Amino acid sequence: MTRPSPQTERLLDLFELLASRPDESLTLADIARSVGVNKATVHPMVVALAQRGWLLRHPRRHTYRLGPSLVAAGRVAARGHPVIDAARPVVREVAESTGMLCLALVAGAIPGAHDDLMIAEIGQPGLDAAAGAGADLLTSAYGGIRLGQRIPIQPPLASVCVAWTDDATIDRWLARLGADRPPDALARVAPGLAAVRDRGWALEVENRMRERLGSLAAELDEDQRNAAQAALLRRIIDDIGDRFDLGDALPATVDPAARYRASAVNAPVFDAEGAVVLVLCLLLTPAGHTGVPARTGAELLTLGDQVRAAADALTVATQGRRPHFAGSERV
Repeated sequence: MTRPSPQTERLLDLFELLASRPDESLTLADIARSVGVNKATVHPMVVALAQRGWLLRHPRRHTYRLGPSLVAAGRVAARGHPVIDAARPVVREVAESTGMLCLALVAGAIPGAHDDLMIAEIGQPGLDAAAGAGADLLTSAYGGIRLGQRIPIQPPLASVCVAWTDDATIDRWLARLGADRPPDALARVAPGLAAVRDRGWALEVENRMRERLGSLAAELDEDQRNAAQAALLRRIIDDIGDRFDLGDALPATVDPAARYRASAVNAPVFDAEGAVVLVLCLLLTPAGHTGVPARTGAELLTLGDQVRAAADALTVATQGRRPHFAGSERV
């Protein structure tokens, strides 16, 4: 594993601090205090960044904000990934039409680590396009979701990224479960992945049963007289996890009359070779809610088809193509 660089981490903390407060200019003392170091440590960094135009220093107030060189870098980044540029208005349209947060996710590899999905665009309902362009950090209501944030690809998350691949790729994806991987994991997810291909979108369902049972076991542990019951409950929890987690979290069918605690609907955008290049993710947890609300299958089917239509339109607009799937191979 690559060693972290404290100096680099401080530099990134500085940029994220200023990006999170776009309407403010901060003094050297403000920056040092927020980053958690003394002014002598921060001073050489801000001087070098100001010289390159990455920071802008006010001549009289001696405060700092992000500089024009970052604008140029951002334009270059957008040109280098045209599908993200094309996704921006789509993400905002989906957010407005559903009243929910919509994300555009792209693959983001780190040397020596598993690939992640990275947030490339954020659509927030009720946020106009002009304000949305500067909304790099959404705090409070959505738990600090921000551009560039990484999301580990842990099964069943990112099922839309592997549903059109072969069994070997799916098996490597399942290997990320580590010790929690059941021996028949591939067989368990196969129906769910087939459903993802048929629907063109994936439904991620929260597994709250283990969480509730775990809380109960913790309460029993607090009383020594219930130690045996707590131990038995923990064995039941493990058994539930072994038997139901993967299948429940990636349902093969969505019953319109049933209710699901679904956390997200995801749909893939494909490139010219038929590979997933971007994922549209609709977050189903409303602002201010701590839990995942139950929704009817009919509502989820409508939302899924809406996100898929947006993803399909992006595929066409960026000259991509949906792959044909035959057996266990993508063609």
